[in-house]
Amino acid sequence: MREKIGVSVFYDHILQAAEQTGKPLKELLNGARGAGIEAVEINMTYLYSHEETYDFLREAGLHISCIYEFYEMDHKDEKEKAKMHIDTAFKARAEKILVVPGFFSNEEAEALRKCVPEYHCTAALLSKNEKAMRMAEGLADIVSLGTDAGIAVTVEDFDDTKSPLCCENGVCWFLEQIPLLKMTFDTGNFIIHGEDVLEAWELLKERVVHVHCKDRGEQSVAVGDGYLPMSKVLDNIVQTGYKGYLAIEHFDAANQEACMKKSAAFLRSRIASV
Repeated sequence: MREKIGVSVFYDHILQAAEQTGKPLKELLNGARGAGIEAVEINMTYLYSHEETYDFLREAGLHISCIYEFYEMDHKDEKEKAKMHIDTAFKARAEKILVVPGFFSNEEAEALRKCVPEYHCTAALLSKNEKAMRMAEGLADIVSLGTDAGIAVTVEDFDDTKSPLCCENGVCWFLEQIPLLKMTFDTGNFIIHGEDVLEAWELLKERVVHVHCKDRGEQSVAVGDGYLPMSKVLDNIVQTGYKGYLAIEHFDAANQEACMKKSAAFLRSRIASV
């Protein structure tokens, strides 16, 4: 466990910054480190197939904060992928992974939408849904593997209405089914069902081991530049004694390099002010 809060960024953002600017990847990695970013969040499939990434990160003095992957647990046996995920995290010395377990059909998503405000309605729907039960079973399997390896397995509030984890009560149901499952708290995703991020933090904070710092605007924006109450959210996170990473997230930003540096400065200022 870390002794203080750290700042990380999605490796995808650095790759996109290289495409946008034409700058060498190593230069951008060094620039991220110079901006106070200590680690990256990276996709498992990408890392597994790009072994040179380990050297790039080590040379820049960057760690891996979390390794994420998409699964199809709703209709497939994903035990082999789960084992690969845990093994990759162990090799990378990452303390946690993020699992996106699967998705509903449009019809199932609409049924869930009607239940979003009420936990008992959401729980009853998910408990009777074959896909949700398959996802819970798959998550339980990977949590068991992660526990044996000393790696925390997390899910997040995912910003797709076809995800059964797209709302507070959906997240709560999965956490209730799997007591050792942890949470990655995404500050920008509760908005898709009109849920309040501050209330969501209070509800879920006991299971949170990782945070995605995502703001919202008309387009992808740097953290602190959108309309979400990010200063208050971060104050609450810091005041609870959270010691994990704050992962900068702004996929498809027009200028990833500038957004990363601005986001890092904002997060550093909030950490220091509390």
